[in-house]
Amino acid sequence: MSVLKDPLAFPLTEIRAMFPGASEAVYLNSAAESLFMESHRGALSSYADQKSRGAAGRAACADVESRCRSLVAELLGVHAGDIAFLASTARGLDVVIKSIEWREGDNIVLADSEFPTAAFAAARLASMGVEHRVVRARGGELLLDDFAEQIDARTRLVCVSAVSYKNGFKIDIPSFAAVAHAAGALLFVDAVQAMGVVPLDARLADFLCAGTYKWLLGSHGLAVFYVNPRLVDELVAPYVGYRGVVDIFPSDRFDRFELFPDARRFEEGMPNYPGLFVLENALSFLLSVGVERISEHVAGVVMAVMKGLDDMGVQPLTTRDSAARGAIVSFETRHAERVVTELEREGIRVWGRDGRVRISPHLYNGEDDVVALFDRLRVLVAERGLRLQ
Repeated sequence: MSVLKDPLAFPLTEIRAMFPGASEAVYLNSAAESLFMESHRGALSSYADQKSRGAAGRAACADVESRCRSLVAELLGVHAGDIAFLASTARGLDVVIKSIEWREGDNIVLADSEFPTAAFAAARLASMGVEHRVVRARGGELLLDDFAEQIDARTRLVCVSAVSYKNGFKIDIPSFAAVAHAAGALLFVDAVQAMGVVPLDARLADFLCAGTYKWLLGSHGLAVFYVNPRLVDELVAPYVGYRGVVDIFPSDRFDRFELFPDARRFEEGMPNYPGLFVLENALSFLLSVGVERISEHVAGVVMAVMKGLDDMGVQPLTTRDSAARGAIVSFETRHAERVVTELEREGIRVWGRDGRVRISPHLYNGEDDVVALFDRLRVLVAERGLRLQ
């Protein structure tokens, strides 16, 4: 059942009222992290009620975890057993890399537009004799043919973002999976900038991971981790946690252990229950609205941002192909920090570092926010000499 009064139209006013931060500023920085739902306070209070009961509250916490697993599976089009809960997207990538038995001369293929964590992981592999091959984006896009040229019989892993944190480019997961699998490589999808705002079908990926504090409207310290069930028995788990085994008290536990036959084998110790209580509330809300409907709404806001940049003569890093972008628009500038600071003074929040300004609307944003953004930018350019590029 929908939590919204009007399940047909996109109820922007009603949604905004659910996020107190939406009334405090024009918030266009969800790629950094989303605003917090007012109803999350109730979810955290429910967790506190159970925690106050000590061990007696664990059964209720486990029920929330189980429902969360099912909701994540529904969002990704997979089975609940294919989902594990980890601490972060970075931990998910670490699990994958450490689950592969690398040999000197192997290679990993990734894009120059990946989040730095992937670059750091590739640099670490280089110390083991594993080559990293970097595919350069062209005009804000990652071309499948460029990836295909870098992948060969020694490629063990292809690492790619569903939506780039840098410029918002959205890949076609089935196409990338086909190219990787044709060479016998595995595909890891970083979905932290996609899940919750872009419809995803994870079934063709080998691994998919996403922290929950961005587009999923969740909190820090929790990530969802999908493992394709065909791979579970083929992978060497990099650790054994008590949450990953069928029986934690076998009589012969110093001699053997039995891992779960699904993604749960990658879980470690006690999960982040506060994060799971919040995530259940967030996922229930997102699914009630519909990610497809959210994506359609946000695409309209993104289009308005692209037009606003054009009107100001600013060249975006983001592709002009509306079918190949998520909810992120960015542009290069030497004045990123000043742009952010000046807009912050005007009650408008965007992100700016690494020579870029990034604008990232979510379901609580509308085209009026874009109008406010560019109205202020024009004033700042005209009256304060702010340079955008």
